[in-house]
Amino acid sequence: MAAVTPVPVTLSKDKIPTKKNVRDIIGTFLTEEWPSVDPETLIVSYHASFANAHCPVERPRPATGTSTETLKVFIKFHHEGQGSLDVFKPLAPTKHGEALLCHEYGRTGLGAKVYGFFKTQDGTLGRIDEFLDARNMEPEDVENPIIRADVAKALAVFHVLKTPLETKAVESYYEAIIKGLRSYHKMDKLKALGKEGGVSIDKLVDYDYGRRLKNVVDKLESIGGKTGWCIHDIQFMNVMVKNNPKDGESKVTLIDFEFVMQNYRAFDIGGHFMQKMFKWFDEESRIANCRKYTEVEKRHFCDEYARQWNQLTGDSDTADQVFLESEYGYLLAITFDIHNMLCFMDEEDDKDPLNLLGLNKLFDEFVDQYARLNLEDL
Repeated sequence: MAAVTPVPVTLSKDKIPTKKNVRDIIGTFLTEEWPSVDPETLIVSYHASFANAHCPVERPRPATGTSTETLKVFIKFHHEGQGSLDVFKPLAPTKHGEALLCHEYGRTGLGAKVYGFFKTQDGTLGRIDEFLDARNMEPEDVENPIIRADVAKALAVFHVLKTPLETKAVESYYEAIIKGLRSYHKMDKLKALGKEGGVSIDKLVDYDYGRRLKNVVDKLESIGGKTGWCIHDIQFMNVMVKNNPKDGESKVTLIDFEFVMQNYRAFDIGGHFMQKMFKWFDEESRIANCRKYTEVEKRHFCDEYARQWNQLTGDSDTADQVFLESEYGYLLAITFDIHNMLCFMDEEDDKDPLNLLGLNKLFDEFVDQYARLNLEDL
């Protein structure tokens, strides 16, 4: 798995694979039945995104006998120039590193199995994963205590995962994002794009996140906030809820590890609480039509997280400690989203009013939480 396997495939200039391309890529790793599949019988659904492209691929069941290989897989294509924002490139994993991380997570039994990591003759890197019989998590799902507990335990497992990635100081992340946030501070172009989109974001753009984020980090350090491998992009689209989990099996699987770096565990925990309010790919509103995480639900989550963390590490952390950390992590996660959305605006001249309204909601959440935690006195 550690090696990149060359595949006898050359993608076209638009990088969209043909059915034969897909069959030949998969057949390099699943060698018993896939190589002889008629490409025209495959069901392929290709999707491009800002970060990567991917496609689920399904072959028909054999006419006779029992299939010895999976009928459906998930291919992820990593195209040059897409993916990590420039400010995070020195910290985020390479595409190969991300594939190795997915492989290690899959071995825990919580993630999708990785069949192989490939490189086409035109230089495109990609990965073939087990196809998960699952759906994207919806905000209402975490109101179910069983699903909520499984997300908490999955994050604890991930945070202490032994990975092949180089461990880089948490401080490096904050140096990078504070520098990035300062580059957008008071930027006239962003204000103009907001006005063109019909939604003023002047207050958000003029707000000094860098200074305040430093206060949050100092506070987390003072209370002994613990660190681990954080996902960062912890939006609900990156948590899959299994349709038919086996008895005793976790109901959720975490996906999309493009931004995995060392950080305070509070980032992912508080970020998970915050993301319940957003549906970033919804066509009608980026703001979810549901209630916030309640404090009772947050404390239940933190109790389940602490139990799993302690079991894996031998620590004796309390739910109260994890909850306190998460209150500051809520702010860390908001600044990550605000930074990335402002970067997208600047690079793509984005003025989608739904995105702008989502940005203002993030701003309001940051201001309210910052004041509630009395951080302005620091």
